[in-house]
Amino acid sequence: MKIAVVGYASAGKSTFIKRLGKTLNIPVLHIDRISFEAHWVERDRKAVEADIRKFMTHKDWAIDGSYTELAPERFEVADQIFIFKFNRLKCLFGACHRWFKYRNQTRDSVCEDCTENLNFSFIWWILYNGRKKKRRMIFKFYEEIYRDKVIVFKNRKQVHRYLRSIGYTGSLKYE
Repeated sequence: MKIAVVGYASAGKSTFIKRLGKTLNIPVLHIDRISFEAHWVERDRKAVEADIRKFMTHKDWAIDGSYTELAPERFEVADQIFIFKFNRLKCLFGACHRWFKYRNQTRDSVCEDCTENLNFSFIWWILYNGRKKKRRMIFKFYEEIYRDKVIVFKNRKQVHRYLRSIGYTGSLKYE
């Protein structure tokens, strides 16, 4: 099984894919984890793309990240594509919750020494810049062209229902 997960910032993609990977027993790649070096320094895009393509050589995989320009073939070869289209306030709530839980710490879905951050530019990204027409059109394009393999989540209840349907038995608490 090959799975791609995309969507708006702070919608819960990383938590979802960790649970999915555990339930289906497949390796998981968080693109955020390989896109940055310590202290949120961006890595070379070609190197990140090479890492994604190398990961895609696994028989099964799950990749989390809305970096649609990196290794775009992952959407073509994926058996399933999940799109997280939560409203902006739910995403902002998710970012705030995550910041309170992980402030001054590093989450396992990001690079070592990238401490959790919630600043004005990230909030602006969640509310506006990350939702510009181009991104919305990309998600819509995936929904249309990959109609048979796309599942769109608009809220956590849908995510939880899906996870239970595939046999996930752990906590559904937001992480």
